[in-house]
Amino acid sequence: MDKVSQSQVDEVTPLNGNKVINYSETVESVQSDQKYDISSSSEENIQFKFYKRRWWILFAFCMASLSQSILWNTWSPLLDAVLIAYKWPDSFVAMLPAASDLGYVIFAFPLMYVVETSNLRHGLIIASSLLVFCGAGWLISLPTGQTWLIAVGAALNGITACITMAGPPLLSVTWFPMSERTTATAIAAMSGYAGSGVAFLTSPYISGANVTAKDVENRNSLSEEFVGELQTGIQNVVYFGAAIATVSFLMIVIYFPPRPPTPPSRSQTREREDFWSGIKHLLQNGHFWLLNIAFNLPNGTFNAWIPLCSVNFRSLGVDEVTAGWVGFTSMISSVIGSVVMSAVIDRMKRRMKLSCIILGTLSLVILAILVCIQEHYIYVPKEAVTAVVYVLCISASLCINGAIPIYYEMGCELAFPVHEGLTCSLLTLTNNLFGMMFFLIFLVPSLAANTEWMTWVCVGTCGLTTPLLLFMKERFSRLDIEDSGRSSPSVTIET
Repeated sequence: MDKVSQSQVDEVTPLNGNKVINYSETVESVQSDQKYDISSSSEENIQFKFYKRRWWILFAFCMASLSQSILWNTWSPLLDAVLIAYKWPDSFVAMLPAASDLGYVIFAFPLMYVVETSNLRHGLIIASSLLVFCGAGWLISLPTGQTWLIAVGAALNGITACITMAGPPLLSVTWFPMSERTTATAIAAMSGYAGSGVAFLTSPYISGANVTAKDVENRNSLSEEFVGELQTGIQNVVYFGAAIATVSFLMIVIYFPPRPPTPPSRSQTREREDFWSGIKHLLQNGHFWLLNIAFNLPNGTFNAWIPLCSVNFRSLGVDEVTAGWVGFTSMISSVIGSVVMSAVIDRMKRRMKLSCIILGTLSLVILAILVCIQEHYIYVPKEAVTAVVYVLCISASLCINGAIPIYYEMGCELAFPVHEGLTCSLLTLTNNLFGMMFFLIFLVPSLAANTEWMTWVCVGTCGLTTPLLLFMKERFSRLDIEDSGRSSPSVTIET
């Protein structure tokens, strides 16, 4: 028995509903790499517990994910402002998310190997420290004109996403019971999208930039005072992002234990495959790949498309600030909708595939209407255009991003006993690959100048979701383990 302090009492709630007092391990022992040892008793006789501290763990993870997304989406809402203030072309700003995606693609599996061989705490400390370096590099680059530091910072941001994007299902299975798992995954995963939404709002308002299409056309004749104010405002935006990243780093360092003293569910005690066996298992799992493509093809392209709202809707007369509000409301609505849908799915877990088919079909219809409006196939009065854009973008984001935690959980069920972190690393790696391919299209000069193709790509990718899901066969490996043990006897374990 580990040495414990009488003052370190943690009230926990076992899955059978009875309150027990667990004299928890000291902070040093909880923060250690020691894994569960259940060799002395059978799995059926273990009392599974979940701890109140799980909500702090979730909050700290969400802060890291939020700061990563705020920095990731710093430049796209300011596209017109940086075009005037620093003479950056549209293609350079579009390449920054591609640099982030490249960093993700290169480091996704190495970082997840670190997590599998050690724990989530180590991976998250590495990730959050890279965010601090990203913000510092950007603050140095703006006044000195060293734009290569902007690209390096974007790549560091993408490396951070290897943990913040792939970690939610791993965090939820480690700390939360089955009845809360999808909801916890939703909160952790959608905190990143909340960060992107916050950036849509804070970037134009902290910078004070309300750049119109007319300002962009006449950028060579604007006053030096106006340009200087834009530069100062853009630096303030980066200061804000760097400050949030620093706070999240300190939260992780101060207290983020790798796992609870006692597992929260039966499936958490089951041994996972090792890293290389897990990769082989995933590559050979055909139904997992059907889900992977059905999820990431529309999601990767849509989330590459939405940050470029100010470019997408220029032809409709939507200015940069309004486009920022469209992006903000779309992301925040999808965060709220995702948590609500996940809470429902927690009570009907065997209906995940049907839910994704319905949401995918709705997203196809919504984006088809939007592209028809952009191409003037559907007439909308000028005074109603902004309201229609709001409604359609929010609805599309609800359907596409709201399903993210459902896909994560469904992927983990299909891939089990592969480690949840490795499964979601492959899911998010595919997502970033599709997003990177979308941004790389801007390297073609004719397509960079005429951006009408962007919404058409989103429509086409959404059209593939339902057919792919229809061929996919559902499997609920972890859920079956939980169900098989509900009638088994259990005992309370105290440390």
